Amino acid sequence: MEIVRLMNAAFNRGDLDGAFGFYEPTAIWHSRRDEPDTGDYHGLEAIREMARMWQGMFAEFEFELEDYVDAGDLVVTSGWLCGRGRESGAEVRERYAWVVRMRDGKLAEIWEYRDRSDALEAVGLSE
Repeated sequence: MEIVRLMNAAFNRGDLDGAFGFYEPTAIWHSRRDEPDTGDYHGLEAIREMARMWQGMFAEFEFELEDYVDAGDLVVTSGWLCGRGRESGAEVRERYAWVVRMRDGKLAEIWEYRDRSDALEAVGLSE
């Protein structure tokens, strides 16, 4: 869980190299199916490109993570995606949850969910 915390802290302070240093080179990111950028991003460079796309859309952008659940080699975390649209200036604050598969101390696979209960259900847990 601490690795996920450290990665998020690096991302939120704009240290993308530091944040992506916590990922395996072959990591996979599965975005939510109800998002405009839906899909699976295979490999660290594809995940970096997804992050650049989000940064291009938002003048300010961060993840406010509220909790962490240790589920063996999986970490479930939930919180908020927060930002301000680059062109519109509109404030965005949307609930998100993630399941992160850890392997050898690195983020290996990430799944996005709409909320904490969906993410917990995905790993066989409940509220």
